[in-house]
Amino acid sequence: MGKSALARNRLQSNLSITKDKAMYSPNDMVEIQVYYTNETGFEITDGSMEFKLHHLENQVMPTITTTFMCEENGTLQLIKELQMPDIDFTGYLLVVDIFSEGEKLIASTTIGIDVSSEWIKFPRYGYVWDFRENVNTTERIEKLKSYHINALEYYDWKYRHHKPISENLDKWDDWSGRPIYGSTIRNYIKDAKAVNMVNMAYNMVYAATNGYEEDGVKQEWALYFAEDNNRGEGHFNFKMSDSTPTGITHLFFFDMRNKEWQEYIFEQHLKVFEAFDFDGWHGDTVGDWGKMKNAAGETLYVTDTYTEFLNAAKKVIGDKYLAFNPVGAKGIENVNKSDVDVLYTEIWPWDYDSEGLQYDSYYSLKKEIEQSRKESGGKSLVVPAYMSYDYGEKNPGSFFNTAAVMLTNATVFAAGGSRMELGDNGNMLCNEYFPAQNLVMNDELQARTVKLYDFIVAYENLLRDGQTETTNRIEFLGYASSSLGQANKVWSFGKKDENYEIIHIINLLGVSRNDWRANDGVKETPTKITNFEVKYYYSNEIDSVWMASPDLNDAKATNLSFTKGKNENGNFIQFTVPSLEYWDMIFMRKSEG
Repeated sequence: MGKSALARNRLQSNLSITKDKAMYSPNDMVEIQVYYTNETGFEITDGSMEFKLHHLENQVMPTITTTFMCEENGTLQLIKELQMPDIDFTGYLLVVDIFSEGEKLIASTTIGIDVSSEWIKFPRYGYVWDFRENVNTTERIEKLKSYHINALEYYDWKYRHHKPISENLDKWDDWSGRPIYGSTIRNYIKDAKAVNMVNMAYNMVYAATNGYEEDGVKQEWALYFAEDNNRGEGHFNFKMSDSTPTGITHLFFFDMRNKEWQEYIFEQHLKVFEAFDFDGWHGDTVGDWGKMKNAAGETLYVTDTYTEFLNAAKKVIGDKYLAFNPVGAKGIENVNKSDVDVLYTEIWPWDYDSEGLQYDSYYSLKKEIEQSRKESGGKSLVVPAYMSYDYGEKNPGSFFNTAAVMLTNATVFAAGGSRMELGDNGNMLCNEYFPAQNLVMNDELQARTVKLYDFIVAYENLLRDGQTETTNRIEFLGYASSSLGQANKVWSFGKKDENYEIIHIINLLGVSRNDWRANDGVKETPTKITNFEVKYYYSNEIDSVWMASPDLNDAKATNLSFTKGKNENGNFIQFTVPSLEYWDMIFMRKSEG
């Protein structure tokens, strides 16, 4: 068997491993494919391969050993099946070690495995947008599977926003004139379901395109600018393009509280589910544009209609999933308390949260993710956060700044959130119009992103599984530090759950700005530090201290020795952190007594 695109997309070395699905149910069998090239300089006649499954700091299954032979410079390819434990919503790290004769370790690697019966607790949201004829959907799904993507947003797949299903289910043009093939959509869905990825049909919730009255949308459902809204007048409309082959250039707003509009747009999405085997609806907006009025003259803000609309939508679509995008996080508090299955919002650096904090810094991302978790009862916010936006538009075809992406990702994941950033054919988002592929990942960023996603899968139960924030004192001996994500400092913050106290350490040393977007494409690589001392003032007695990082040791947990002490600030433990490149996670097991 040939080496798959999935394997090629993982870290390049003489040992790589892949698995057959994006996530698994409890007790499922996992098919592990191993690819090993013998670069020892000699023939291996009595080699062994060990498979060890870890959950956090513990190995949770007996080691499974397979023997093999491999000639010098030869390639070994094998498949191993492992049965997962019966505990739902649990992340694991599979360690594969290869030994030559004499039990000498000659190669080692890891991969994350998510045992979750649904995607909504630990969403890893990706996207597809290319629905031309004869797209190799299998290859594209394979690439996304290598990042453990467990749900896909089908961007601009539909015929029209107010009428997503065309009369012809084989081929149609979207609003911009791009050809869409029904067979390609069906193939994506089939291939995604085969690897346990969920398929979400993207569409607007409150908008129609030109010609809407011909399709049964009534003008009396429309939204108009209020007289004291200085953004415009008349029926609110949003220009998408100056011209298109279809003649469609604008979106027109409708009142989400209007029962007839609800009945109309819900019926359209029931038709979607009849025509294609989608698993849910990803509802979109273009944000809140100030005070509006409906045809009856009643004033409103669209954000105030979110909860009622979303709850009604979820009731209608039943067991289908519902996600929703309150652009700029405007009105996100009304989404957080609704019945949506997954939280999602585009963050723009010029918007502000409810307390007046601008969304332009690393800390602002962390704060919104944590606030949304609290308001929603524990849901993990998905954040697109389009990187180096203007740089990409001015320099199409250039590379992403690796440090910028890694620091933003570390911020979002450490806070307990997730990203919408990876799409079909292994692309990364840099623009709200998903087909705009202005920037691309270089080899280093691809490799780091693979390991990052292994890490967030393996440690999902410490990242976004009921953790709450702490204010415990954290000291870094010899380095400037901050709890607010300030530039040129080590940024740290604490979390806790029933069993662990946790420290996240993000490296902003040598980074001159704390802007997550890096809009000009510029972001310094943090200054790596090694063997530095940390004092942590604990709440509960600590039994053991562990460190794990996507940047070190293939994300394996390392036990750290520690000492205890007490001073005027309270009881503390002190330990040495071996390395900080971008992001380290320290997790400390609480004493049971």
